[in-house]
Amino acid sequence: RTMPELRLRRPAASNNEEPNKKDDESTASQQEENDGGAAAQSQDDGTTIGVRRKKSNLRSKKFPILPCGAFLGVIGFILSLYYRRYGIQMFVDRSFFDLAHSADEWRDIMADKTVVLLGGPHRAGTTILWKTIAAHPDVSGFGTSQETGVDESEGILLQDVYSRHGIGMEDIMSKVKHYENQMLGVGRYALQTEEKVHLTESDPRITRDNLVKILNRFGQYWNMSQPVLIEKSPPTMTMSRFLQAMYHVNDNDGSGDDTKKTESPKVKFVFITRHPIANMMAHENMVGKHSHLTYEVLMRNYIQMHQYLLDDVKDLDNDPLILRLEDFAADPASHLAKIYSWIGIDADDATVREVLDERLGTKIWPDPNKRYRDRWCGKAEKDNMSVHKRNGIVAKFQTAIKDDLARFHYDLESWCDY
Repeated sequence: RTMPELRLRRPAASNNEEPNKKDDESTASQQEENDGGAAAQSQDDGTTIGVRRKKSNLRSKKFPILPCGAFLGVIGFILSLYYRRYGIQMFVDRSFFDLAHSADEWRDIMADKTVVLLGGPHRAGTTILWKTIAAHPDVSGFGTSQETGVDESEGILLQDVYSRHGIGMEDIMSKVKHYENQMLGVGRYALQTEEKVHLTESDPRITRDNLVKILNRFGQYWNMSQPVLIEKSPPTMTMSRFLQAMYHVNDNDGSGDDTKKTESPKVKFVFITRHPIANMMAHENMVGKHSHLTYEVLMRNYIQMHQYLLDDVKDLDNDPLILRLEDFAADPASHLAKIYSWIGIDADDATVREVLDERLGTKIWPDPNKRYRDRWCGKAEKDNMSVHKRNGIVAKFQTAIKDDLARFHYDLESWCDY
């Protein structure tokens, strides 16, 4: 037998057909939504593009490469300029390069050394004198600013034991409220209270630990195989007694037994100065005419520094040397021979000529004050000093320069007679 054929009866059209049609449309709409969801979920497969195209448009917005690249290029250029001037020390803490010798080790290292400490007013020739001494084959200095990371390789800017007097920070401090009333920075730091600027052997910072900190910092820049080491800082002029005591605080082994005192290293001081008017105008040339440094402030600072030096020089050992830039520049060869002989190193003519002609690498102008004297005396083509201003400075400071600082043989009234 065969099974009977089963047939489903199709219902006749009735009033219920319209709802069924709506159901069909709802089902189709839901199917489309499901298909859309499936399309969104299948973006990774690349099978649908409807929703993906909308998100892709958001992702396709271009990154501002050119503006960002230009900004980074400017920053890189500025950093490269600082690197060329100050080297890697600009980016790394200075203490990272410090040596790690103990006090006893430094006693042995410095036993046969001579340390020359050079000071004087800023803009008075300390740098050119330092370069000529350091250029001797038996002398080691700190090297260039690119090697040390500080302006003119000045030792006071490398250490953190004693005050830097705001030197090198003038541009930053000038933005501080009431800075113009603070006697800090180049051209006026000597006008601080005496206990801040005129340091002597009674200073409590003179300890073996602090000397070790200084030598571990300076030692990385010196060639310690050389018999003579030189350090230049203009403020040495106001703290020579302090520095002399500091370098000798390690003369014994700390036991209190004076029989073990070594008197090493040998510390020698050399100072250089310059005509006060030329020095005053050189400061103005460096910092600008519209700065806080008036002629009166600069002249008072100059006088105070020299008074401190005159007070201290009689207490310094090893016959300290005082030079004038004008004399040194007029005849550098003979003065260098005297300086080398005073230090105790080779001072023959061949060595002096080698230093000046080959090793120094810069020219010494025979009259370094000429352009300032021409302006002061009204001989320059432009920018001459007013007679009223000139006479006021001379009247106010002539006595102090000629009488109180007579040892330096400068005169304000007769400067235009040269």
